This record gives sequence, C-alpha cells and structure tokens, in this order.
Amino acid sequence: MKITAFWVSVTLSASRALANSTESKATSAVTATVTTSSAASTCTASLITSLCSYPEPDSRFAVAIESRASCWDYCNAHPPCSFEIFVPGNPTLGTGTCWLYPGETFNATEGGSDCSNPYLSVYDQPVCSGGSATTTTGACTATATPSAIASVCGYPTPENNCNDDCYASTGASNCLSLCVEADSCSYAVFNPHDSSSQYASGSCWVYSSGKYNADSASTCSGDPEQFVYKNPCPKPSSSTSSLTLAQGRSVATGTAGNSTGSAASAAMGSPTSSPNSAPAGLSISSAWAMGMASLVWHALY
Repeated sequence: MKITAFWVSVTLSASRALANSTESKATSAVTATVTTSSAASTCTASLITSLCSYPEPDSRFAVAIESRASCWDYCNAHPPCSFEIFVPGNPTLGTGTCWLYPGETFNATEGGSDCSNPYLSVYDQPVCSGGSATTTTGACTATATPSAIASVCGYPTPENNCNDDCYASTGASNCLSLCVEADSCSYAVFNPHDSSSQYASGSCWVYSSGKYNADSASTCSGDPEQFVYKNPCPKPSSSTSSLTLAQGRSVATGTAGNSTGSAASAAMGSPTSSPNSAPAGLSISSAWAMGMASLVWHALY
C-alpha cells in the first residue's frame, strides 16, 4: 500500500508541475506582448544648421515647448513636417519655442548666420521609433501627407447637416485620419478656421458615401476656404470582409490551407482555432497521468 500511495503522489505531482509550467509560459508570453505594445514613441532629429535669423512661421505654428526633444515630438505629431526650428527661451530649464513650417522644405538662402551667437537650431525631419507618427493615423501612412483633390468655397455639409459627421480637427492630416477611421468615408472636406492654410485648425466634414461633386461648390472670390480629400485607405466592403472571414474559417477548420502546418503547430503546443481545444503539452501530460494511474490500478489488483 505504501508503494501504491507513492506512485499516486508522483503521478499527481508531475501532472500539476506540467500544467503549472504550461500556464506560466502562457502568462509570460502575454506579459511580453503588453509591454511591447505600450512602448512610447521616441524621436531624434539631426541638426541641419544654426542660424541668427529665419522667417517666422504663421503664429498658429509657433508653440511654446518644454525642450528640444519636445519640438521633435511636436513636429512628428503634426505632419507634414519636414523640418523644425527650436528657439531657446530659458537656458536653465531648456524651454523655448518650436517653429513648424507644414508643407514646406527648409531654404538655407532665407536664413542669416552673420552674428556671434547663432541661436536658432534647425533640425531635420524627426526619426521616431516605438510608436506611430500620428496616433490617429492607424496603419494608413498616406494621411501624413494629405493632397487635396480640390480647393473650393461654399461646398455643402453632409446630408445630415453635421449632426453626426462633422468634427473639430487640428489640420488636414488629422481630418484625413478621421475619414480613414470612420466606419464609412468616401471623401472629406476640411474647413480651416480664420486661415486659408489646410494645416491650421478647423472643422472636418466626413461624407460616408457618394463622390465629390464639383458642381456643388461656389466660386471663390479670394483664397479657397475648403479643401477636399479622397479617402486614401478605404475600408473593404462588407461583401469582401465576409469572403475573407469565410476563407479564414475554412483554413482554421482544415477544409483549406496547409494541414501539415496546423499539425506542426499543434505538436508544438500552440493554441488551435477551436475554443475547446487545448495545447498539446497539456494533452501529453494528461495521457501520461492516465497511464500512470492505470499502472497503479493494476498493481493494486
């Protein structure tokens, strides 16, 4: 009887150890994924030159900033931005002003360097890692460089008269991002506030269906007041999504695709597509435990 008790103890302990090991590995994998996805964006920028003077941007694009690195981040978050200028303020705290020139390229001939202490630091377009260039752009990078298909005046609001499809926007890039993120968006119209620049803040009108109709716009007496953009990354239609989903289910159930790859994944202990299935590691441990229990049963009788 002592021998029987010993084998039962060994069987249960080994089964628990295998189960705990599998659970620990699964937990570690989840933790690593969360840590990676939550990493913040980090930007660096190369110094192009130091100047004594350079034409100041529109007041809407000159912002108080806490550091040079913050100026790089601000440029990265407000595309299109190919260069930025940091104007130092408090030398002790490192604060200053960040000048942005959206849609422009740096022109060295417009700068002056005839002084003993050039204080304007001109930096190239930031290079960032660990995050998205613009948090609202998702996977559609085309929103960072909006290109208007028309610049007009007097274009009408969406059919619901801005009850649902009109938003406050920080600029054309943000407006295009709102269009891409919408459940349905054919094109968008950006209306800048108190400015003819598509990069200033304003309102964004999202048109869920139809096409831009040039005949609906009025003739501008001065600068254009509205900028029209086509959705650069439209979502797939419902029929296309259904077909893709059906194909994915066929592969998961083994009716299509590479069955050898599925078998190999199962052998490695990877989760299968069925919510009721278990990793192969757990199945092996259960079979081993049952075998050991069978041996103990035969030893008793």
